[in-house]
Amino acid sequence: MQVSKNLADQSNRTEYYQHCRALAQAKRHEYSVVTASLNLLVMARIYKKEGIAIDRRKLKGNRIKAAYYCDAGECSVLLNTTPPREPRLFALAHELKHHYLDQEKIMNGQVECGDYNANEFIEKGAEVFAAEFIYPEMEMRQLIGQMGITSLSCTAQTIVEFKRACPACISYTFIVKRFVRFRLCQRETFSKVQFTKLEEQIYGLPIYKRDSFKRARARKKAKTLQ
Repeated sequence: MQVSKNLADQSNRTEYYQHCRALAQAKRHEYSVVTASLNLLVMARIYKKEGIAIDRRKLKGNRIKAAYYCDAGECSVLLNTTPPREPRLFALAHELKHHYLDQEKIMNGQVECGDYNANEFIEKGAEVFAAEFIYPEMEMRQLIGQMGITSLSCTAQTIVEFKRACPACISYTFIVKRFVRFRLCQRETFSKVQFTKLEEQIYGLPIYKRDSFKRARARKKAKTLQ
């Protein structure tokens, strides 16, 4: 599926992003995606049906999260397994957009996947697609309304509470970007907030970070090596 030339023109940014969002909605419907159950395993199944191989590698750092390749009809995505699951899921959804809309350009060498500075227009479209595919704006707005969140009540703790109530596998970065888009906060408002640490301060360490869990896991590993 290729986007029309006039729609891909940067003068039509709004229409292009709307197209990316509509495509994400259509693909969610096609694959019967349910927000609460969308995870890396479900995404891998979608990739298999699309005929896209996933090359999982543990790369140093988080600069490269994923990259889409297509040569002679053979499509694959390099996935960095170092980042947490939320950015990995987003990266896989991001690369799906390239598969649907940018495949021909990538095959012809007109676009280099991941080069955000050179292809900001196309990469931003992939972000729009991925965000809508993982957590549709309508669903997010409904939860915001149910929780009574407004621009006057939006604090760092509000964002922590939203993430804990949210059914989608999304990061704090995702939430803040959407909240900025929905005009619930300013882009710089939470730039210095370490949300994971704040969540741990409020609700305590998650089980996998607790010493008792680490000791139990170490004992189990030791037994398997005997």
